[in-house]
Amino acid sequence: MADVRSLLLAVEPINTGVAYVIRARPRDEDWPWSACFDRSMDTDTAVERAWHRIEDWLSRFAPRFRAELNPPATAAEIDTVATALGVALPADLRVWWGLSNGVRHGIGLPSASLIPDFSSPYPVSIAVERWRMHLEVQQESYPPGMREEMERFVAGENAQPAGTLLSQLYWLPRWLPIAGDGGGGGLFIDLRDGPLHGCLVEFSREHQGTTPRWESVTQLWVDVADELEAVDSDLLRSDRVDDLRIGWWRPPTS
Repeated sequence: MADVRSLLLAVEPINTGVAYVIRARPRDEDWPWSACFDRSMDTDTAVERAWHRIEDWLSRFAPRFRAELNPPATAAEIDTVATALGVALPADLRVWWGLSNGVRHGIGLPSASLIPDFSSPYPVSIAVERWRMHLEVQQESYPPGMREEMERFVAGENAQPAGTLLSQLYWLPRWLPIAGDGGGGGLFIDLRDGPLHGCLVEFSREHQGTTPRWESVTQLWVDVADELEAVDSDLLRSDRVDDLRIGWWRPPTS
């Protein structure tokens, strides 16, 4: 039996989660201490890691824009969105809003945007406000004699799998705008059921995309982080920085 005086307290991980148990182990027992500090046990999700990369980049190269990111949304604020739409929100959308509640309304428009090509993310309250506005405008745009036909069309499309899109202009109750371009367009998340639940689609005042731009919120922010980090840092520190374009996209540079 080991001498109690030779025992060490080991912080032992339980499986690979975040729970730990402290156990006494003999000093000379072979114990993989490195397991206690294994980075594979990092609990950050992919969307968290991508968003932190974006925040770090903005802090270095666009501090003014970085300062306009809102603090995290509360769980109660996020729940109001799910309640309004009557659907469960994708986990990565909830996680991202729990990191930053969008950008202060109107910042960077039209000169720069955080999302390719022209949009910046809405706060939770603005997302719900715009969602209601799109549905109300659609309802009012049809004469009374055509509203029943329009409602049947909307109900039918709302029951289609996420990512099923037509080129004509319409709005579905399960489309939630999460970013805007300041000109009536932006990006919505498709919350219909199906394999592409949570995909992101661009829209304008005239139409919406016929295919998703990103398959998820996670993919959006990973792509944005990759694009920002690929920019030549010498250019970002030069007097030519105002000319920076990535395709049609002008990312924040101040």
